[in-house]
Amino acid sequence: MDVRRRLLKYVLVYKARLFAAVLCSLISAACVRALGVVINWFATVASGKDVLNLPPVEIGLRYGIFEPPHAKTALILIVAFLAVLVHVPKALFSYANNYLTASVTNRIGADVRRAVYDHLQTLPLSFFHRNKTGDIIARITYDVGLITNASQVVTQAIDAPVLIVVGLAGLFAISWKLAALTLIFVPLMGMLIDRLSKKIRRLTTDTQEKLAELNTVVEESIRGIRVVKAFSMEQHEMTRFARVNAEALRAALRAARRAAAVIPTVEFMGGLSGAMLLLFAGLMVVNGEIRIGKLFEFTYLAFIVASAGKQFGKINVLYQQTMAGAERIFHLLDAKSDLVEKPDAIELRDVRGHVEFREVHFQYSDGEPILRGVSFKIEPGEVIALVGPSGAGKSTVADLIPRFYDPTSGQVLVEGCDVRDVKIASLRAHIGIVPQETILFSGTIAENIAYGRPGADLLDIIEAAKAANAHDFIQAMPNGYDTRLGEGGSGLSGGEKQRIAIARALLKNPRILILDEATSSLDAASEVVVQEALERLMRGRTTLVIAHRLSTVTSADRIMVMDRGQILEVGSFNELLASGGLFARMYKIQFRAEEVL
Repeated sequence: MDVRRRLLKYVLVYKARLFAAVLCSLISAACVRALGVVINWFATVASGKDVLNLPPVEIGLRYGIFEPPHAKTALILIVAFLAVLVHVPKALFSYANNYLTASVTNRIGADVRRAVYDHLQTLPLSFFHRNKTGDIIARITYDVGLITNASQVVTQAIDAPVLIVVGLAGLFAISWKLAALTLIFVPLMGMLIDRLSKKIRRLTTDTQEKLAELNTVVEESIRGIRVVKAFSMEQHEMTRFARVNAEALRAALRAARRAAAVIPTVEFMGGLSGAMLLLFAGLMVVNGEIRIGKLFEFTYLAFIVASAGKQFGKINVLYQQTMAGAERIFHLLDAKSDLVEKPDAIELRDVRGHVEFREVHFQYSDGEPILRGVSFKIEPGEVIALVGPSGAGKSTVADLIPRFYDPTSGQVLVEGCDVRDVKIASLRAHIGIVPQETILFSGTIAENIAYGRPGADLLDIIEAAKAANAHDFIQAMPNGYDTRLGEGGSGLSGGEKQRIAIARALLKNPRILILDEATSSLDAASEVVVQEALERLMRGRTTLVIAHRLSTVTSADRIMVMDRGQILEVGSFNELLASGGLFARMYKIQFRAEEVL
């Protein structure tokens, strides 16, 4: 995986801004060079030698601006004014350079974040089952943050080379001997920077992984806070967090120690080269090989070059950190969906609701078989209940119809078409799902009902809510349909959430409906209201009901009883009770349990 090349594609989108930043850096560097000349003039004035040969004095004398006795005083004023004058454009163009590079890196960060999020939407459910939510969130936040924070890298990567080139040109123009002496230390500094920065990428990756683990612990404990408190496990969670937090701290400190060693080492080399420079420069002044003003100018430019060279150490550290973050991001972007849509996939139209399974087998890549040769047909408008013990494969059957997964072998057909041969969006457009755990999003109640049909008319939303027995409680809320819901629909009861989910399915108006234990978590009073709404929703639609409470499927056209990935019994409620098989045994157990309650 060529991380640099892939990241460069995002950078080149903003090449015009980068070019403008380079141009601003060049102008700023020219101001630095001009400031060196001003320092030369000031040092010459201060030394009292060769003052009359300075350009400002020659101009002043030629045009009678000032007389020789007042030349020194006038020149000090001129030099001070020029120093201020040079700093104005330098500050302006430095600001422009910094802003342009920051805008580029922030835009790149936004683009990468968008690419990661968009890619996540294309991945199958199996990906999210294999990967921790905290790790996924960490990549979108922490790792993309490393790229966004790389504005320092880009700014310094532009400024440092420009300043070094401009500065070295000035140094050689003043004294090639001293300039050559300055350059002796450059390769040595480069070798030290490379050696010290070598492990920073790996150490940064370790830190990011620990932060992702920390993120997972926080996400799990907050999501399961009711369970934590119910079992009085607060201290356990604190201990777990403290352990992971300490590991993240140790990883961060290892990376910090390595990064912290770079700059002082470079500064020491810069100080050593500065001392050597002062020694030889002093000897050249004594021998009359260089004037004091030129020496001050050379020293100033050498300082600028040394400072820019020192930045390369920081650049390399930040670069390695950025590459570590980019590597983790591109690893996520390289995750492939195992649900590949065929190039010649057809649009599914005129769906009446015919569903068929033909000898369907299914197992996860690293698990035991879930389904073993499942075959059945559901006719349009028919209500089929799927029952059985936990782990029988009921939810897997439901997940195969909208093609959340592909069967390991066999066929799943809708309207006689293998679901692998049709466009996924057109297939799911005809399927509505009401899950056991209702998922509501941040936004208004109206937006949640219209989630499967964006832009729906408010009158249609209200009609769907009325059919779902949700209109009355929605109207009683502070802002009615414009009431904004908290995270996960906080503030609503389970029955209210479920009725909003039913309204959402009604508004979508699907031909095939999947009810995955839609009332199992409700109390008796809520179940009655929700069951009535479900019956309206099921009317005229092909419906697959996954039921835990067997008493809720008495009106199903057929009941299919599953166990260990196979369909063992098929029949009506009364037929299955009379047969004395698995269904009858399960019903008796539930009936006795309900009698006890």
